Amino acid sequence: MPTMRRPGLLVSAAVTITVPGVLAALAVLGHERVAPVTFPADSLPAAPVATVPAADTAQVRDAAPGIVKAEQDTISTAVASAREAAGLRLLGRSAAAGLATSYQGVELIAQLGVDGAVTMISDVWHRSGGLTITRTTDPTELDVSQPSGFYDVDNRSPEGVFGVTKTLVTLLGRHYVAVYRGNGSAVGRPALVVDLHRGDGSLAARFWLDSQTMVPLRRDVYDTSAQLISEDAFVQVQFGSLAAQPGAAANGGSPDKQAWAKADVPAKLIAGLNGSGWRLPAGLPGGLPLYAAAQTQTGMGQVVYLGYSDGLSVVSLFVQRGTLPAKMAGWAPVNLNGHLVYVAGHSITWAGRGSVYTIIADAPLQTVKQVVASMPPAASPGFLGRMGRGLHRLAALVNPFG
Repeated sequence: MPTMRRPGLLVSAAVTITVPGVLAALAVLGHERVAPVTFPADSLPAAPVATVPAADTAQVRDAAPGIVKAEQDTISTAVASAREAAGLRLLGRSAAAGLATSYQGVELIAQLGVDGAVTMISDVWHRSGGLTITRTTDPTELDVSQPSGFYDVDNRSPEGVFGVTKTLVTLLGRHYVAVYRGNGSAVGRPALVVDLHRGDGSLAARFWLDSQTMVPLRRDVYDTSAQLISEDAFVQVQFGSLAAQPGAAANGGSPDKQAWAKADVPAKLIAGLNGSGWRLPAGLPGGLPLYAAAQTQTGMGQVVYLGYSDGLSVVSLFVQRGTLPAKMAGWAPVNLNGHLVYVAGHSITWAGRGSVYTIIADAPLQTVKQVVASMPPAASPGFLGRMGRGLHRLAALVNPFG
């Protein structure tokens, strides 16, 4: 089963395992034990007291069912409001905890992509408020001249856990309804469960937040047909004191990091570049607004990174002038709605109208297809640039969740 690269998860070196039927196998980890929602009695808003004239017993008898129904509706509304407020508040606390808490463990990420189910196993090491190191193996990013195939990437701009960051939680609050569901467990630890609903009431995602630290332990994502399309989870984790910081891998060190200049106003960066002949979208299909942008200079020229998200689905777009090489080692050609693209895990790349486009999508397959269809169509591979692997490597050097 192929490995994958995911936005916000910086890739370095570790062990990779084959996980047959991983989307089904994860169900045995015990994460589905969720208790009914309960609130302390004194935390519920008081329902208004209905009154009727005491002398008219007939009116009391006739009015009683309506009074009871009105009070039940008022209480139900109060409980629903309390759940919603608690859900978004818990996710906000979780985003802060993911930065402030030291932890280390093993993460499993499994998603349905363009080329079927893809998985990744990573070791992760995070120091409170600072360095995050993630180690994994991705054949499409490795230099074939290095027999070990391992390297390290240190992320010195702390990222969130499973996409739970302050920025994305803010976006979640604009596009979804977060509801506290109750108590549960994940990776053998007590957890608080928060459900994310779309405007039509359907379940979009479910989060398990560690009861003690509030760090996310697990996230499941569902499409509009209630199909499970993504599972991110710790399979091992410990909090507090850390083992020694992981050192460089067998290849002798980390790859060079690009100096990304983040745009304070992403829309302004896009407008300026489009005025110079670039073709950069201000938003993507699926209701994904632009929320982040950056650019850097490489030996192959200027590279632009654009991040689009509604808080749950995230599409990272990398654009560089040029064309793809005639041979794309490590990438599989796929006809995606009439567009010839090359796929490696959840990374998709193609060349069109003088630019190479690479997206890394943490989004439903239908959204990914719509995004590709909205971009300039693919052209035949050529020899003007060698950016297929290059842009995929660049994706490991920027944190779209920052």
